Amino acid sequence: MDSLLAQKVDFPFEIVVGEDCSTDNTRKVLKGYVERYPDIIKPIYNDTNKGVLGNYVSTLEQCKGKYIAGCAGDDYWNDPEKLQMQAEIMEQNPEVGLVYTDVNVDSVVTNQQYVKACQEPQDNLFTQLLHGCFITAPTACFRSELLQYVHFEEFQKLGFIMEDYPMWLTFSVYTKFCHLKRPTITYRIERSFINDPKTVSLHAVKFDENTTAIRLHFLKKYPDKTDLTENEILDAHNKIGYLAGLNMNDREFALKYVSQMHDRTPYVKRLTTICKSPLLFGLYQKYRALTGKKRSALEMYFGM
Repeated sequence: MDSLLAQKVDFPFEIVVGEDCSTDNTRKVLKGYVERYPDIIKPIYNDTNKGVLGNYVSTLEQCKGKYIAGCAGDDYWNDPEKLQMQAEIMEQNPEVGLVYTDVNVDSVVTNQQYVKACQEPQDNLFTQLLHGCFITAPTACFRSELLQYVHFEEFQKLGFIMEDYPMWLTFSVYTKFCHLKRPTITYRIERSFINDPKTVSLHAVKFDENTTAIRLHFLKKYPDKTDLTENEILDAHNKIGYLAGLNMNDREFALKYVSQMHDRTPYVKRLTTICKSPLLFGLYQKYRALTGKKRSALEMYFGM
């Protein structure tokens, strides 16, 4: 909250907070802020827990500004000029509907901090996003008018577990994006399982299953907007799967996914042969350890 209130802008803004029946002290803390900043902070106290997507949608519905920028409860904005810069870009460039930035990653558990530079938007933004979501949600600021094209009810019925990626894919069909090469937020990773190679690898695969479902949905919804095929999207997921298997030192898990690859490159063929043999798999894992090819916990967390 302090990082949002610290924004230096030449326009009025509101902070709409969706308090989703938190089990910690969040509601009490929020009420304290509302008492101090009643003209700026607009609280929504849910009677029942709506979950990430449900809470996000109901919060968006209460936003009245021309532009909307989000911030998750465990992250914070570290640049007091964030909103001003993003609003100015969109005011000066009517064709731009979303501005995103680089991000500071802070893994509280592993005590690692680094700057994550995001991709530049390409001409075929929709296809670029289908290859993978390169926008960290709390960095984005977008035109609220774009929400007219987003069908959250559809996303909820389809079981999507994330709110941002389907929005970016929808927006990319109707507007241009702009990348501000500056880390304006700190994305905090507090999940203890990141220290466990097996758990973080399984998390990456499970999360990517939902991401893949979103990609396939949008591929069918806008088939004329991309040359990407269903097999290419499925192979992106299969790659996450076999990398997770290698990371967990689980031969059968890796074999399951590498065997499903549609693009049978020379590497994929060799890896399939390796995964079928316990001896070859053991030797290959030693080679990966010696050459530094094993994915780090943070790489697996981000699905790299």
